[in-house]
Amino acid sequence: MRRIGTVNGLFGAGDPATNLKGTVVTADWLNAVQEELAAVVEGFGGTLNPADGTQIFEQLHLRLDPYSFNKLESGSPAFIKTGGSTISIKSGTKIIVAGVALNITADTAIVMPALTAGTDYAIYACTDGTVRADASFTAPAGYTTANSRMIGGFHYGLVAPATAVGIATGFSNISTVTKTGTTTASSAVITGLPSTADLHNGMKVTGTGVGVSAVIASVDSASQVTLSVASTATGSVPLTFTNYGMIWTQTDVDLIAGINSWSIWDLKWRTTSNDPLLRAQKGFSFVDGVWVANYLCSTDHIVNGLSKAGTNIASGTVLPKKPLAFGGDGTAAYPNMDWWTANEIVRAYGAKLMWESLFVDAAFGVTENQSIDSTSATYPTTQRNVGYTSKYGLEQASGHHWTWGEDSSFRPDGTVGWAYNDMTGGRGQIYLQNTLGLVRVLLGGLRTHGVYSGSRCSHWADYPWNSDWRIGVRAACDHLVRV
Repeated sequence: MRRIGTVNGLFGAGDPATNLKGTVVTADWLNAVQEELAAVVEGFGGTLNPADGTQIFEQLHLRLDPYSFNKLESGSPAFIKTGGSTISIKSGTKIIVAGVALNITADTAIVMPALTAGTDYAIYACTDGTVRADASFTAPAGYTTANSRMIGGFHYGLVAPATAVGIATGFSNISTVTKTGTTTASSAVITGLPSTADLHNGMKVTGTGVGVSAVIASVDSASQVTLSVASTATGSVPLTFTNYGMIWTQTDVDLIAGINSWSIWDLKWRTTSNDPLLRAQKGFSFVDGVWVANYLCSTDHIVNGLSKAGTNIASGTVLPKKPLAFGGDGTAAYPNMDWWTANEIVRAYGAKLMWESLFVDAAFGVTENQSIDSTSATYPTTQRNVGYTSKYGLEQASGHHWTWGEDSSFRPDGTVGWAYNDMTGGRGQIYLQNTLGLVRVLLGGLRTHGVYSGSRCSHWADYPWNSDWRIGVRAACDHLVRV
């Protein structure tokens, strides 16, 4: 750096009244200052831009913060899905990796590995200037932590790329259809339909002689369906079939097919969980300001996290392990799946149980008014079953397994009389008006519940100390936005 060539090295303003001249600024001095400033930008690999008055600030900011990660928009992730198996980093993203500055000046395709359904992938910026995805959450293949930095990730879901909208794939685009069919008094079977290609389970059915609150329980053939209730009269009559659930579009399907758009996260667009193994981030989707698990929780959440495809499903008979934060040792299991157990599991990783208001949003998109089967046992595996995927990519979101929620209520039965009740597993007692008074909500519907399950299905009779094969956990986590 070069000071101005005055006696004291400072500029003088001059004084017209005494004919004292101000300091003369020479071309040599101006050029020296210019080159000093330009060197800040160019010395770090930047290119001078006359239209950008912040280049020196940006370069200094990047160097003063060795973990700097900046993007143009704080209201969305730094990555955008461009196809079922492709994703790009957005223009304007700036990252420091091991002292090397990466300035993304145009949307740039991320280098992708072979992708496997139901798997989470980390996104890395590397010192060689590439941005790449990898199933490893330590470093991408061929790189180390010394020359790469994890800056985000995504979930590659169980809905295959290029999946088409339609009844066959579980993404109904049918709203309402009317056709003539034959009802039979005291029978739930409707015959004589000209076609059932545009009908599916869960559609509400109305018409002369059709029972109250009837829905399609099964599509039996090209001309016959079975309803959930028997008809009250016999006749060939016009029937209206209505889908009260989501009317899917191809765009809706494309958002979750392959790379789940709702699952994309970065260092400033993610869950608030500080769990170093990302057990409350992997397998989560962003749902209107909250992150929600795509999968039901397994017994070994310590290894699998709170949301993983292809695992077992924890319940009151398939017992979950105790988290390390609550006295677990990696092996010991809880004796039950009561509300307190479920709450401890999610809280151990900075997550929480869902409120009913969140669940009905997150589960929207399932085929309503249906359950998977009639088996009275915990469903064995987290997987995709057609018709049970939500708008956000939640699998088995209804009709499989009740999940504990945050909401509470009251039931008036039980042994009446205010008293302390020993119901908490030895951790204090609850003062209740009766022995069954406290209720915690169950969400989504059970696999044996037939037409009762759906995105708004809930159960308000189970007390928090209840535990059995039908109850489990689906986690949620608050959203963190850093500017």
